[in-house]
Amino acid sequence: MAGPAAFLTLVVVLVPFAYVVYQSFVEKRSGALNLANFEWLLGPAFGPALWNSLVITLGSVALELVVAVPLAVILDQALAGRGLLRALVTLPWAIPTIAVATAFLWLGNTNYGVINQLGLATDVLPEPIAFLGQPGWATWTVIVAHAWKGLPLVFIIILSSLQSLPHEIREAARVDGAGRWASFNHIILPHLLPSIGLAAVLSGIYNFALFDITYLLTGGGPSGSTTTLPLLLYNQAFRGLDQGRAAAVGLVIFAAGVLALTLVQRLTRRAR
Repeated sequence: MAGPAAFLTLVVVLVPFAYVVYQSFVEKRSGALNLANFEWLLGPAFGPALWNSLVITLGSVALELVVAVPLAVILDQALAGRGLLRALVTLPWAIPTIAVATAFLWLGNTNYGVINQLGLATDVLPEPIAFLGQPGWATWTVIVAHAWKGLPLVFIIILSSLQSLPHEIREAARVDGAGRWASFNHIILPHLLPSIGLAAVLSGIYNFALFDITYLLTGGGPSGSTTTLPLLLYNQAFRGLDQGRAAAVGLVIFAAGVLALTLVQRLTRRAR
């Protein structure tokens, strides 16, 4: 009875993966099977892309956690319109990526973007900022866009964990004289730590392999400052027409995902 599912897995997952592994050993120029594509990974193109991926991933995950944890604690309380507020927090997950990228392009536009217009009107900015035209600002813009799109996932994980904390424990701490900060520091935060770790790893996997937002916002520019591994894979496959190098980059992304999933399993076991 498991035959159809096994056959579907073989066709849809294992065969394409085996083909990618095979392509990673095929050199474009000679067509020979060797390690040239993996040696190329030691060149000047791969290192900056890997660094950009790590910076954007770590920055996005950190921003998501900083926003999601307080939001989850606040929206776990009895508030008027709590259901609507929770729905608004999870709204970015349902918005198409092209709409998210377009919104950030308009917000960060140098000449008529909302951020620059408000900054100039309030004298906070002495001059307009090219958010997508300067390397540092472009990286931060991509980080914020990634974090905004991925916030609902982290928020739902943390809120679900927070709701599993028995209310009697917090009530007992309140009766014993614990304030809000003491309750958060000694009860809520220790309870949330495994879920925070799980959310960080899952969000890291998502952001590390994310292609569309970065491509739509910057295309990897300016000056390659936002060229991540998925963008490098795309450039090699569809612009350089080098399937071997693209496959090698894809295997690196796959290996990073496997390592992250292994970390998730360890965190889950420790939480249990």
